[in-house]
Amino acid sequence: MKVPFYIGTGDEATFAVLHPAEEPRSAARPPVLICPPWGWTDVASYRARREWADRLAAAGFPTLRFDLPATGNSAGRPSDSGIIGSWVSATLAAATWLADAEGAGGGIAALGIGVGGLLAMAAIVAGAPIAALALWGTPGRGKRFVRETQAFSRMQPWQAGESDKAGFDPGVPDGWMEAGGFLLSPETLAELKAIEAEAVPGSALRRALLLDRDGIPVDPELATALEGAGVEVESAPGVGWEGFVSHPEQALVPAVTAARVERWLAGEPTVPVEPAPAPESGAVLNLDFGRESVISLDEAWGRTVGILTEPAGGAGDDLCGLFFNAGAVRSVGPNRMWAETARRWAAQGVPSLRVDLQGIGDADGEPAGALQIGDFYADHYAAQVSGLLDELERRGLGKRFVLVGLCSGGYWSFRTAVDDPRVVAALAVNAGALRWVPDLPRRREAHRTSRALEGRWWRKLLHGEIEPSRIAQLMRAVAVNSLALLRRAVRRLLGRGGGPLKARIEGDLDVLRDRGVHLLLAFSDDEPLGEEVERDHLRERASRWPNVEFATLPGNDHTLRPLAAQRAAGELLDAELARLTATPSPSAR
Repeated sequence: MKVPFYIGTGDEATFAVLHPAEEPRSAARPPVLICPPWGWTDVASYRARREWADRLAAAGFPTLRFDLPATGNSAGRPSDSGIIGSWVSATLAAATWLADAEGAGGGIAALGIGVGGLLAMAAIVAGAPIAALALWGTPGRGKRFVRETQAFSRMQPWQAGESDKAGFDPGVPDGWMEAGGFLLSPETLAELKAIEAEAVPGSALRRALLLDRDGIPVDPELATALEGAGVEVESAPGVGWEGFVSHPEQALVPAVTAARVERWLAGEPTVPVEPAPAPESGAVLNLDFGRESVISLDEAWGRTVGILTEPAGGAGDDLCGLFFNAGAVRSVGPNRMWAETARRWAAQGVPSLRVDLQGIGDADGEPAGALQIGDFYADHYAAQVSGLLDELERRGLGKRFVLVGLCSGGYWSFRTAVDDPRVVAALAVNAGALRWVPDLPRRREAHRTSRALEGRWWRKLLHGEIEPSRIAQLMRAVAVNSLALLRRAVRRLLGRGGGPLKARIEGDLDVLRDRGVHLLLAFSDDEPLGEEVERDHLRERASRWPNVEFATLPGNDHTLRPLAAQRAAGELLDAELARLTATPSPSAR
């Protein structure tokens, strides 16, 4: 059974998950530390890394995953000083803990992904008991990582939507870099640029495996540094990189590369090394605002896993927050927003749980890449959400609940608010839907593609900005959309308004109004549900639902990667908390 916990204490604490070996470990099966990448690559590959760790554990390799400081569920913020030093220290601490916990006197193995490989090398120089090191997608210098990250940042397509290009401010402070919605401070950038691949004779490291990225050669500086220190170096193809880091919903375990790494890991015994004393560890993270702990609920299909954030001194009221997954993004939320918001709320005296539902993040369920868009809206999630509210109430953490979610998480915030009277507020950011029907994605694609009939789309086509291969798709979409328009026209002639789906949504809104549940619907530009809200004139008829707040977020990225969008959404969430905490609960009246 996987064991989530914290290594270290306070501001130095690192969130980690141990995957114990399914069989007693042999000397030829060293424990493995997975050193994570940073930013969007970390987000996209998270579930696949979890599956890879499961695979290693099944093959007899106890495996530890961890979040770098100021990322994921670990302590810290990007604005902290000495981030790179804390990343190296966390890698050293994780390696030392694993070697001690598994009795690995011969040292452990590490799998460094992206910049995580450079951090592993720096940790080895600092004394980490890593005897075997596999590197995948690792640059030879921090300068190269910064250069590639800057290039990715410049290619970002989500900066501004059609409606706000003229006045759009991405909100990135001078000297900082934002890439994929994640920030690096000027100090961190300078520290990153100073890192170089380094290995020293006499360290624990004895052998290394260097993997290319789907044919992109390994940085030669890695081999030079390792061979210069007397390390036995082997190179091999790293097949599957693109599928591994593409998207949280589609990321796949690189089966061919994983098998190659396993064979290499078991190739020969490691050389004994005396590890340093393991750092303190535990299931609770104590911070200034209170504490965080890992909780899990056993279900028929497996375990739901979440992070419970509690204020110092316990809950001051009966209000509790619940944060849902943003599609396939794990419980830390889009760009780590849920983790940071939960900690701000705890400082205001409100506990909350951010959770991984079935098949997402650290929860059991479907393997990486197995879920399709419609699967995130499946009915079985409703029972899981209801069970979570029951558990939080049973623990005395709340009787009134505010639900927060993006994409499918926004959908479950809304649906749960309609169905459960314990919910007093639902904050749906770029919600995927308010009512889900199986053909909704097809309808939306038909509408989106048929917009090519507008003049600006024809201009794009004439200027070569639209691929000719999309013409057939366009014609099919136009046909589908034309039929839909015809059906709507018939319904209007028959006096049936906008159809049954619209009527059911309006009925849901009436339920929330009658119960006094506050609903926030916030949209970035070009959001399908936002466009449907406008077409159905829901915002124009806001007087019918005074409990509903509509908000527009800057930019056009669904997962709020522009920093300005993150700040705007954070302000909306905190404003709702202030409103709720200013309103006494019924039990206190």
